[in-house]
Amino acid sequence: MKEKIRFKETQKFTQWWLWLIILAPVIIAAFNIVGSILYVFGGYTPDDSGNASISWISGRISMVQFIFVVIYILTILFLAFSKLKIVISNNELRINHLLFFKKVIRLSDVVDYRITDYDFVGYGIRKTKKYGTVYNVKGKDGLAITLNNGNKYLIGSQKATQFLKSLSK
Repeated sequence: MKEKIRFKETQKFTQWWLWLIILAPVIIAAFNIVGSILYVFGGYTPDDSGNASISWISGRISMVQFIFVVIYILTILFLAFSKLKIVISNNELRINHLLFFKKVIRLSDVVDYRITDYDFVGYGIRKTKKYGTVYNVKGKDGLAITLNNGNKYLIGSQKATQFLKSLSK
């Protein structure tokens, strides 16, 4: 028998300021590359001090630069494809966070749940004294859940009221 889905929410890192911080080096590098291209094709030649030279244009890229660029691109892709997915069925609450983490909570283990307007606790998966394990990608609203074994979870949600109602059924 197929499980009935009571609630489903998918959230992504969509904060403009976060992406501005992450993409700032790309924007700065693009300006430098364009400036160097204009400088080089404007009839100037780079001198030995490297004033008009940029390694990306001249074809000389060091291993450190290459590793930095690869790590930077992987970080951007990781954040672009990361998401927090919450699914509530008749028997369980499933949390898929980022690209690889999965948590399943049986609804029969939940003893308390409430909507919480929390302060900034960071993004990703966090452990806090006040909320227990936090799953968050944006915002400051979510559901605080306590299990019968005492474990606490805080799950960020942009649809906290619907999330709460789906647990109440």
